Amino acid sequence: MEPPRLAAAGGILALILVAFVAGRISKRGNAPDNIANQGQVRERVLVVAVGEHLGHSERMLVELSNAAPNNPKQKEVNISAQQRRAEDLLEDNRLYRQTALQEGDAGLASVLDELERVLLDVAHSSGEVTPAQLEAIQKKIEGRGILFKVRVVNKELQQREEATRPAPAQKESAKRERNKA
Repeated sequence: MEPPRLAAAGGILALILVAFVAGRISKRGNAPDNIANQGQVRERVLVVAVGEHLGHSERMLVELSNAAPNNPKQKEVNISAQQRRAEDLLEDNRLYRQTALQEGDAGLASVLDELERVLLDVAHSSGEVTPAQLEAIQKKIEGRGILFKVRVVNKELQQREEATRPAPAQKESAKRERNKA
């Protein structure tokens, strides 16, 4: 090869090397931001998922609290739909409670623990219960105040979700106007 071509090839190789090193250095500098963003995303996903779970739990608890025999002489009340939903909710509840404990959210974990106890009672009851058994379940729900607690925590989670929601992207024209000033 001719010397001018070798010099050009060497220059290009040097530029590639500099670009590679600069890229590696710049990625290290952005790592903490990326980790912080991952934490925020994880927190937001947890808040949304638990909020949805609490909404489903609240609906099941309201249905169960308002269940009543169709007539006073009825010997059994069918709560099989609520029982199946409690079984489905129970598995998710355990996962969310454990995650809340790992994240250090003791308040949420406590409410999920209380909810889990009620879900266990409902899931392990028979699909047909006597009016007295239904009343006992309803008294447990009311006595523990679990329906109220679920509503309060769900509202708090909605507020947390709104607080962590990213700001809407500004339009390009607004950015340009701000940059001109």
